[in-house]
Amino acid sequence: MEQMEEIQKEGRRVDFSESLASGMIKLFSCLKMHDRAVETWQRLKQADMTRKRRTYAPLLAVLAEFGRKDDALAVLEDAKSQEVDLLEEDYLCLARVCAESKDIETMYSVLRQMMELIYAIQPETQETLAGIFCGLGRRCQTVEIDMTSGLCQHCENKLESIDLENAELQAMCDQISKLAKVGEKQIQAFDNFTRWLARNETPNVIIDGANVGYYNLRPDQGDTVSYQQVNRIAQYFQSRGMRPVIIMHSRHFGHGVQMSQQDREVTQRWKEDKILYSTPPKMNDDWFWLYAGVWGTLKSGTMYMVSNDQMRDHHFQMLSQRKFLKWRERHWVNFHFDGKKGRSDPVLAFPSKISLRMQHVQGKDHLWHFPIVGSPKWLCCAME
Repeated sequence: MEQMEEIQKEGRRVDFSESLASGMIKLFSCLKMHDRAVETWQRLKQADMTRKRRTYAPLLAVLAEFGRKDDALAVLEDAKSQEVDLLEEDYLCLARVCAESKDIETMYSVLRQMMELIYAIQPETQETLAGIFCGLGRRCQTVEIDMTSGLCQHCENKLESIDLENAELQAMCDQISKLAKVGEKQIQAFDNFTRWLARNETPNVIIDGANVGYYNLRPDQGDTVSYQQVNRIAQYFQSRGMRPVIIMHSRHFGHGVQMSQQDREVTQRWKEDKILYSTPPKMNDDWFWLYAGVWGTLKSGTMYMVSNDQMRDHHFQMLSQRKFLKWRERHWVNFHFDGKKGRSDPVLAFPSKISLRMQHVQGKDHLWHFPIVGSPKWLCCAME
């Protein structure tokens, strides 16, 4: 503690940095010295240094513990200005301090911000939220939701399918395009792709060809991409009157690629039907299929994105997580094959008819539903 005092008093002798300030805030918060924690955060702001979640999390916790609602909300606004995404426990601290001060409207505002990033709550969070709402005179109950109608038997209200607005879809397209165009050749190649999309019939299914083609295979052990698996997925949708587009890198179609006669016939048919786009060398094909999926949603409203990609690569982290998560939840289709080499029909997992995410009934902020991680149950919080 004496060392921290020296740092505070003689800051000129020690470089004041984000990591140092975050460590000080964490220490002051653990020692319940919330005034000192706030002072350190304010000094960090005044120095115009980048703040991270590790700056905010302990500060929010100690401010909530001591009922300092206004300061906690100021920290939230600062986190938003830094484009720092808070976590479930951070929003719970904010909701709790608002509820304890009976500032219900602000609590609802916090929950609306939380629902943009946190789709399902942890089981331990269920108890905390139920305690918050029950303390406000609401009734809370764990329920099952009819996933076809969206009807909650507890409050007799319906949940919704929540998708991006057109302006949000366009902003996401612009962001993907910017990330894909990292040089002159890439600009030209991606512009060629967007023109190809525009002049052909708008797709309502995008297939991540490599992800499907390598399913259950080991390229590191010599397995080659299965064009038949990709074709099974495409045929599934074509047989239902839909238009798929397959996005695959050009290395799967170049000279020297070994294909069976059956594979050559299949890929030739894709080209003739204009349902294949072969992405150019030295470009990440992920940007192409992701752009096509979002663009197709904007143009037609109906879009399925077929891939098992978990989107954990670092380049996906550059996307707006709020927009991306909302879009993925409504349009992502996972798949599997029971047999190897695409010999079995695909088994597809489509998005549910209602959004599996935190929701409040439109126009009724006092009615909230929270899906629970790892459970078919929801927490319904309603007025008495």
